[in-house]
Amino acid sequence: MSSHLQPGDEVQDLKSCSLDLSGEYTTIGTKDDGVETWRILTSELVATAMLVFLSCLPACGESSPLLTRAVAAGLTVALLVQCFDHVSGAHMNPAITLAAVFSGRVSMARGVGMMVAQAIGAISGALAAVMLNNRKSSYCVTMPNGVVWRAAAVEAVCTCCLTLANLSAWDIRNRRWHDSWPLRVGLAVSALTLAAGEISGASFNPLRSFAPALLSAHWDHHWVYWVGPLGGASGATALYVALWRLH
Repeated sequence: MSSHLQPGDEVQDLKSCSLDLSGEYTTIGTKDDGVETWRILTSELVATAMLVFLSCLPACGESSPLLTRAVAAGLTVALLVQCFDHVSGAHMNPAITLAAVFSGRVSMARGVGMMVAQAIGAISGALAAVMLNNRKSSYCVTMPNGVVWRAAAVEAVCTCCLTLANLSAWDIRNRRWHDSWPLRVGLAVSALTLAAGEISGASFNPLRSFAPALLSAHWDHHWVYWVGPLGGASGATALYVALWRLH
């Protein structure tokens, strides 16, 4: 690099380079044409369907040891992020998409479209899992264990942590570490599942809980899995943008 650069030029050059690189890593917000939008929406639909389907298999079920469920959940997320991150960001979760909208990374219209696609994918994945496993009607439903407000608080705090991980990954100051993002987010999900699994069922995703509840008409304390994750994601976004200035 030239020795006549003024103070701050290196930082500006890094920012420009990072902005260019971010277009390579993800297409979210870089194009507004219809074809690009449909690619993003179908990516979110398929990724969320796979997430819910795999989450409802026996290895991730309540009957499995917590450690097994945590490892399976983390590896599942790592796999899907590796497959779909470059297309749509691999949110697979309306709480994460909400954070992307609030932080200005995704437009409101596109964010709503992504959430609709995620909902369709979640219901499709849950339906496939129920049909394949031929289980009882309440199969794969997440439910609080013990005090309900405690489960809601745990969902909020854990989703806040997960959202902060995503916000930091989206920050251009972290672009140099992007190649390891699937592994890092997978480990984060495993850690959070170990922490929350025995209290709330470790959902962190409203649609992960909504789809099985819809198919089984099992709505006991279902609000926990909307209020907790969406509240946690909103709080994390406000904190990150206000204090650490998302770039």
